[in-house]
Amino acid sequence: MRKYMAEQDAGIREKVSHGDIFLPVSSYHCLVPLTYQELAIHWHEEMEITLIREGSSNYRVGQSRFRTEAGDLILVPPYCLHSAFEIAGQKMVSDSLVFHPDFLGAGGADLSALKYLRPLAEGRLSAQPVIRAGEEGYEEIREGFLQALAVFLEKEPYYELELREKLLRVLLLLFRCGYIRESGESRHSQESRQQLIAVLQYIGEHYTEKLQIGELASRSGFSESHFMNLFRKHVGMTCTQYMNRYRIRKAAEALEETEAPVMEIAMDHGFDNISYFNLQFRREFGMTPGQFRKRQAGMEAV
Repeated sequence: MRKYMAEQDAGIREKVSHGDIFLPVSSYHCLVPLTYQELAIHWHEEMEITLIREGSSNYRVGQSRFRTEAGDLILVPPYCLHSAFEIAGQKMVSDSLVFHPDFLGAGGADLSALKYLRPLAEGRLSAQPVIRAGEEGYEEIREGFLQALAVFLEKEPYYELELREKLLRVLLLLFRCGYIRESGESRHSQESRQQLIAVLQYIGEHYTEKLQIGELASRSGFSESHFMNLFRKHVGMTCTQYMNRYRIRKAAEALEETEAPVMEIAMDHGFDNISYFNLQFRREFGMTPGQFRKRQAGMEAV
């Protein structure tokens, strides 16, 4: 497992498959920093609920940034940009369930689908990013999550039906306690967020090319100044910083997986100046590309 890389392309739709079309549910057990040091900013169509078992790490969910504590429940609704980062010297253990609202009946025509599940599936609802011990309904929600996780992992007979029941119970509690609610975003704000996600996808598909801020702003239908403000607001860094980080991390993958010369990798990943590439790489990883390659090779040999 790569120590420096998350398993998805940074900032675009996560490529990891969460279950399958018949059972769109997955669980993840994370041991930070072994599982990841940085889970790069990304989004997916599924809802994600995470329980922090022990330790601490930094999270960003939407525009909220916070430090987790043992016992915290993290809520990530569909289409929400989110990321996580190791805190130096700190360990963190967590369990997550990632599930598509369609599994719970979001595609139906009944009132529960129309009023609750479909708006959730379409990204029209917001969620309180973190629920902590002592807050309303915490113990019941935590217990419901643990029951759903156990059902999914143990897979006893008829577990699919029981899993749906358990997850619906958790959602009911989240709605009832006000942790999932109307986003309060205007339609314009929702559309702006979707356009920004489309730009992130475009960057992920064209990062080897020379991308200009003006071009990206034009693709999103915004003025350049509005685009830059929107990008920093939702992603937490400038568009230029984001593209540099994205390219550097893809280049780091190439350094680890191929024997291509550093100059060639730099050119193939959108850098036409090797000095600038080396500078950005050192800023990101605290070492030169050559040192990084040797370090990763040594780690794999252990």
